[in-house]
Amino acid sequence: MTLAPQKYGSPVSLVLMGSLVIAVMVIATAGEFELIGREWAKRGVGAALALLLLVVGNYWPKLFIPVDARRANPGPVLAAERFAATILVIAGLAALAVWVWWPATQMMAVAGAIVLAGFGLTAANWVRVILTGGAAAQSAASGLLASQPRLTVLMLMHALFWVAVIFFADSVWGDAVSRWLTVPFLLLNGGLGLLYSRRLNRQRPAK
Repeated sequence: MTLAPQKYGSPVSLVLMGSLVIAVMVIATAGEFELIGREWAKRGVGAALALLLLVVGNYWPKLFIPVDARRANPGPVLAAERFAATILVIAGLAALAVWVWWPATQMMAVAGAIVLAGFGLTAANWVRVILTGGAAAQSAASGLLASQPRLTVLMLMHALFWVAVIFFADSVWGDAVSRWLTVPFLLLNGGLGLLYSRRLNRQRPAK
């Protein structure tokens, strides 16, 4: 098969992602200090995160293909990436609509469920590809993870997944449970960051 040339993704997408992360922090801080209403703070944070999910989904397939992945015939794995990106874009659009128009009493549960369903579909498809593709698919997937931008995207998606979990838990069980969920999120995200850092360090050529 013919692979697309290597790309690092659009700088516009990177700027958008950074801007949305900053927007989330600003809106959350404004809500915490009661500069804006609690409902508007939730809607603003949720809408910004939904847009971030949409941008990540659009950015992901445009990332470059590492040499190791090219050697492993990554067609099925790249198809899984495109499927995942499409699902994330759809989930982001649907969640954005919920944060903008849905009644305040239900918006966190509905938006959280939509995003979690999107991640569930994505994960199920990845499992299918890896199991049916055998060693070739595993080698290609491992090769794709040699890309630092991809690892960054995966870290960001992991964070968005946990945000959806926290939103859903908050709407169903209340603040007490959702606050405790930040502990495993921080531990897991920190662990992933450490693993990715070690992986990238091993892949760098010795000087």
